[in-house]
Amino acid sequence: MWVRILLPLPYQRLRFGKCLTDRRIPASNFPVSIEAKMRKFINYLKESYTELTKKVTWPTWSKLQSSAILVLVSTLILAVVVFVMDFAFQHLMEFIYAL
Repeated sequence: MWVRILLPLPYQRLRFGKCLTDRRIPASNFPVSIEAKMRKFINYLKESYTELTKKVTWPTWSKLQSSAILVLVSTLILAVVVFVMDFAFQHLMEFIYAL
């Protein structure tokens, strides 16, 4: 059995009077050159670099350490809780099977 996957086609926005209407553009009428794709990719990389270096607020070292310690402690607490539950259920099941 074959499954046909329908890919979305790009739309062109047309204006008729005061309303906007979308019209599908077939993929064959929508050529994109390799140069345009590479230009978009390079632009994406430049914008990502600028955002990561200039716009993102990175945490201070002390705040990063305190967050890491919080994650470590909460993980250890959760591990202890899971261990206690496992230990209790193991002994409960052994008691039930011994009957």
